[in-house]
Amino acid sequence: MVKSGYSSLWLISATLALFFWPMLFPEAPLYYQVLGLACLYGTLSLAWNLYALSGAISLGHAAFFGLGAYGSALLDHHFQWPTFATVVIGPLASLGFGILWTVFFRRLRGVYLGLASLAAVEIPKVVIDNWDTLTYGSMGLTGLSKLPILSLAGRQADLGLDLKAQYYLLLVLVLATAVLVKLVMESRWGWALRGLRENETAAVAVGIRADRERAKALLGSAYLTGICGALYVHILGLVEPSLVFSLHVSALPLIFSIFGGRTRFYGPVLGALLLYPLEQLLFQPLFPRGHAGVYGVVIILTILFFPQGISVWKTAK
Repeated sequence: MVKSGYSSLWLISATLALFFWPMLFPEAPLYYQVLGLACLYGTLSLAWNLYALSGAISLGHAAFFGLGAYGSALLDHHFQWPTFATVVIGPLASLGFGILWTVFFRRLRGVYLGLASLAAVEIPKVVIDNWDTLTYGSMGLTGLSKLPILSLAGRQADLGLDLKAQYYLLLVLVLATAVLVKLVMESRWGWALRGLRENETAAVAVGIRADRERAKALLGSAYLTGICGALYVHILGLVEPSLVFSLHVSALPLIFSIFGGRTRFYGPVLGALLLYPLEQLLFQPLFPRGHAGVYGVVIILTILFFPQGISVWKTAK
């Protein structure tokens, strides 16, 4: 009970700090941008971990990220849809690819699933690279609409230009996603997914339908990942295949989830909020050519000393 109360107090304090620190630093655009993207990657990591909760390890979530990005970008570029409408509708492309994923990969487990998911990223990437009339191929799309102006309580916030407002949007997104994942983990469905992760044979023996439950987790994960991709391209105002279908995009949620702790609903967010700002503000200036390699060192150290992630270690302490 004491540990649970300590954990709740820590989470409330961290959430309040995330909401109020911009008031102490009203002119810090770089920090708004970096922490805003950390929240976006935190949402991506939560989406990835929703699928991983079932015992599946994906190395191909860049496919869902990229399809959500392109789905939103194409609706914006060719049809001039409202930005938030494209962010909601565009990721249906990710959902469609997720359906194909569940059909063709439903029997794969472990390293075989990992390798197949890694290869799957190339399918939409090659199609988009070569469909010049629709996607402009490897050149990508530029001049995409930025996030719109939002009116709330009589005040207006330009989410495309005001980095502080953009940060709060992405913070609300990651917190809402974290609450959703927490509810899933504590539900009967969440227990079924964890049963599959711990011992699939025993879970199936007590009546859990492995393929169906894992497919539901994958589809939810795919759509949430697509939303992240859609928001990402409207933050940047451009999209190209090498940007959104990269191994980097697939690796980051895995890294953040392992570092933060996959068994805690807030673990992936914790990993993203700690590692991404460190990489952008410290590692990149110190090691401009090899800063991404620091992630490899972090993962090795985490596996050796905190195999359940720092959130579990912190609770245990």
